[in-house]
Amino acid sequence: MKTRIAYIFLCVLMQMSAFAQTKPSSMRKNEIKVALLSLASGTSKITYERLVRDYQSIEFTFGVIGWGFDKLKDSNPEGTAWRMAYKFIFPNKHNANNQMCGFYVKPEMCYSTYHYNHPDEGRLNVDRVALMGVLGYDWVLRWFVLDVYGGLGLACGNSNHNNYHHGFIGLSPDSPTAFTAGFRVGMAF
Repeated sequence: MKTRIAYIFLCVLMQMSAFAQTKPSSMRKNEIKVALLSLASGTSKITYERLVRDYQSIEFTFGVIGWGFDKLKDSNPEGTAWRMAYKFIFPNKHNANNQMCGFYVKPEMCYSTYHYNHPDEGRLNVDRVALMGVLGYDWVLRWFVLDVYGGLGLACGNSNHNNYHHGFIGLSPDSPTAFTAGFRVGMAF
């Protein structure tokens, strides 16, 4: 099932990039990025970003929870994680050829649904959603992308004993506060 979901997501990404408007070769309107740190927590995430207006883009992230190394708590998580954001980019005057490069602010919605093992309570299910305000910087050097970000917001849903929801962290198991931070690397095209 996870393989089918990942395959469908990749097909949608390829289809979206196939319909990209033609711009000068120096103008890149798409990015594909991966979150390398999430692999250590048991999740593989891929992000597709598309410029929709001047200095504004939309971003979709899909993650398979359980495809990674789960070095944090060895809880054997399994499920999916989704993120959607609308990004407002403040231009970088040193890279005027690329409207996706610069500081940004984005409202972001994250959703995680997964199962994990707890030593005392057995296999537990978590469904959690968060709405966050995120600040970051997107470096675009020709085709290479480095995206560094951090944000804070509100979350609701089931709690997790580890406070980690494979896309955001709770300040405590039942806290309505959500926090996210990290970096992604990828390519612009």
